[in-house]
Amino acid sequence: MRKFVSIAITALVLSTMGAAAQSISAAEIAKMVDQRMNDLNPYQALLNDPDPARAQAAMQIMLESGDADLTRMALEYGLLSPNPTVKRLALESWLSTGPVLSIRFDGTKVQAKDFPSRVKNYWNGNVSDGIGYWRVGVGKYLPDLKCFSNTDRADRCFITVNGDGVFLTPEALNGRAVITDTGQLEGTGALYGIEEPVSFSIRLLD
Repeated sequence: MRKFVSIAITALVLSTMGAAAQSISAAEIAKMVDQRMNDLNPYQALLNDPDPARAQAAMQIMLESGDADLTRMALEYGLLSPNPTVKRLALESWLSTGPVLSIRFDGTKVQAKDFPSRVKNYWNGNVSDGIGYWRVGVGKYLPDLKCFSNTDRADRCFITVNGDGVFLTPEALNGRAVITDTGQLEGTGALYGIEEPVSFSIRLLD
């Protein structure tokens, strides 16, 4: 009997907890959404400041704030800007925070059979159906070389951003990319041991 009562009480408690978890109404959710949007609107206003210098300063500060929402908002604002200077500034400010990049190599049209082994051996990457993937963290900025290192090699250039594009020069790769209108990096590179150019892309916006 005691066992039955214990089971019944447990079931009642779980039922009550489930009901409580589902008790939030659509109106309450809408109110929470409105509050969230109101919290973000002042930051959006800063990015839309008519003074370009103030808008760019706000973007840089938000990118380096460490707040995920502000970083995403500022990065989207910068990378989707029609102004190439703003695009470049946004990318450089974001890279300075040390993000982890996922580089996608399109080897579907590469004739060299050792393409998969190159990706795996040089960068410990993965290859599936002719597509190679390499995840690597951006390291510190090297002021003397005017480039960013990566977490695998802190003493050499990994990414260089300038007026001619975005250059990737890790071990075994020499590539150039541009920031597209959709906010990602796309380019081609020479992979050591592969005669054909290899296309690659890096998604910067989720």
